[in-house]
Amino acid sequence: MTPDLGWKTDTPEDSSPSNPQVLAEQLHYYKCLLDNLLAVSLSLSSTNDLRTFLESVLATTRKMTASDAGSIYLIDRSAPVHTVCFEVSQNDSQPDRSLVNFAVPLNQDSIVGYVAMTGETLNLSDVRDLPDDAVYRHHKTFDYDIEYHTRSVLAVPMFDLQKRTIGVFQLINRKVQDISITSDNVREITLAYSDLDEKLLKAIASQISLYIERSQLLGQVFPT
Repeated sequence: MTPDLGWKTDTPEDSSPSNPQVLAEQLHYYKCLLDNLLAVSLSLSSTNDLRTFLESVLATTRKMTASDAGSIYLIDRSAPVHTVCFEVSQNDSQPDRSLVNFAVPLNQDSIVGYVAMTGETLNLSDVRDLPDDAVYRHHKTFDYDIEYHTRSVLAVPMFDLQKRTIGVFQLINRKVQDISITSDNVREITLAYSDLDEKLLKAIASQISLYIERSQLLGQVFPT
């Protein structure tokens, strides 16, 4: 069972211990993070099914970062037009909506495509207020199709041993409390992802990459 990290306006990294109670809360928070990271590491050797592994890791990572939603994408280079494919997708506010088996072109037009193409991490506080010089954009049609409102996004690339990008791990809407997101409350209950969130996601993404490479060596079929 995933330890309960609670719902905080900021991670302990963003605050200083001013009394014993705060210090105790911080110690509990970091212990839970360590327990979850160990659980992800152990699942590398205990799970043989890719989808099951990714679903478990995504759920754990979303809880660690208080994320309302998230997706893991794998790049498919088998066809003439390369794509970035949803492998697993979860959304607490829209649990019955699924984007699995959906794909976007492998280009820099979308946030996920940009991360996959460049190998850069994007940590965006509001995807509807991007820098003027950004070559990527948030495709609002995704939100319209599932009746959702995306605000904060953290997307990191996943690399193989040859440093080639094989996928993208994306988290959406870091929340300050565990309630469903609507267009009316999204600004009040969502925050930008912290530096600690970014470090955690990069560490977990590297473990996912190791799992995929190991599976390829064992002869399982994945997008290439």
